[in-house]
Amino acid sequence: MPPERSTCGFRQRLLRKEDGVPASVTRLKTDEATPHWHRHTHEYYYVLHGSGTLFIDDEPVPIEDGDCVWIKPGHRHHAEGKLESLIIAIPAFDPEDIFFGER
Repeated sequence: MPPERSTCGFRQRLLRKEDGVPASVTRLKTDEATPHWHRHTHEYYYVLHGSGTLFIDDEPVPIEDGDCVWIKPGHRHHAEGKLESLIIAIPAFDPEDIFFGER
């Protein structure tokens, strides 16, 4: 899939729900990410390149090359910094499971 703008930056969807897979994989370049949360989706951020901060429920988590962080459903999150990451989502990412308001 070609890169596209997303809530978190610029993503390239490598494996999608539409492909019939149980987990999705997205390559993400963080850029002006918007805080959001998921009702059902677990996300694993694996940092390929760069460093920055992942905010989970407003708590800063410093991240850099090789780090992997698990974000459980119901936790508001977003990343800041110069980061390129793989995002593994279980179940596979569904746009209907992204929320911006209060939980």
